[in-house]
Amino acid sequence: MIKLGMRSSKKRKMMEKGIHADGFRELLIFSLMASCLCGISASAQDLSLVEQKVHKLSDTVWWIEPVPAYGGNIAVSAGEDGILMVDDQLMPLTDDIKEAVAGIQQGKVDFLVNSHYHYDHAGGNAAFGEESLIIAHHSVRTRLLEGREAGSNFREEPHPAEAIPVLTFKENVTFHWNGEDIDVIYLGNASHTDGDAVIFFQESNVIHTGDQYVNLNGYPFIDLPVGGSATGLRDNVAAMLAMIDDETKIIPGHGPMTTKTELQAYHDRIAATIDIVEKQKLAGKSLDEIQETGLPDEYSKFTGFMTIPTWIQQVFSSLIE
Repeated sequence: MIKLGMRSSKKRKMMEKGIHADGFRELLIFSLMASCLCGISASAQDLSLVEQKVHKLSDTVWWIEPVPAYGGNIAVSAGEDGILMVDDQLMPLTDDIKEAVAGIQQGKVDFLVNSHYHYDHAGGNAAFGEESLIIAHHSVRTRLLEGREAGSNFREEPHPAEAIPVLTFKENVTFHWNGEDIDVIYLGNASHTDGDAVIFFQESNVIHTGDQYVNLNGYPFIDLPVGGSATGLRDNVAAMLAMIDDETKIIPGHGPMTTKTELQAYHDRIAATIDIVEKQKLAGKSLDEIQETGLPDEYSKFTGFMTIPTWIQQVFSSLIE
């Protein structure tokens, strides 16, 4: 089911446009660590170092890569029908993103798809929402409307009206755009968050995974407070693997473009470590005991941005009693 919402001018006047200052440091932490709420500091000046690198992947699909990765990867479909963009990083990077898109094709962004609600992927919504139709899973609209507390180090304020998706879906929606089918798919399980979508450019054979796959040589972040699930992420990645082939170009939520072989290895690592934690939990071990034991060397070497104890905690919390 697809739902269409309307923006309220009264509500727009009541809400501040842009990013709240008290959430900016946490926003940068979020983006720097691929949506992981970790204790790394960053300053606004760091954003001046970001370059938006544009890579052409097919006749109609481009990848915009932020270097360094202060924000998520962007995908763009451009052609005779117009411009569709997946994700928009952070509000302070909007001008650079618009410049990068203009270098691909002149004109406004007609459709903006949010892979999920996190600041480093939907933080620029307000800058595009006045002229772009924003599309996302139902849960993304809810999170952006309501804002949320995420422990003592992070608060996400409600977003302004122009940043809110006006077209939402429960399972999937397909764009017939620029000569190909572009499928926006909720894979059936809460995963990195409770409303993650993958975007598959069928004829170009390109998939944008959002943060269900972060190519940073480690383990994913699971947004447990909103119902994210490590086991759901494992199952969704398996579903992605079934959708693609060896020639598919994979744009992860963060990190360099990758291949099915690397995505398979990521899935296998997640599945194996979930099994390890689950067996110990079923044996009656506490979280502290499992964290003390850690993971076998073949899995603990993948440090990435997520510590092994944190990954174990997220898996432990995801397992149904």
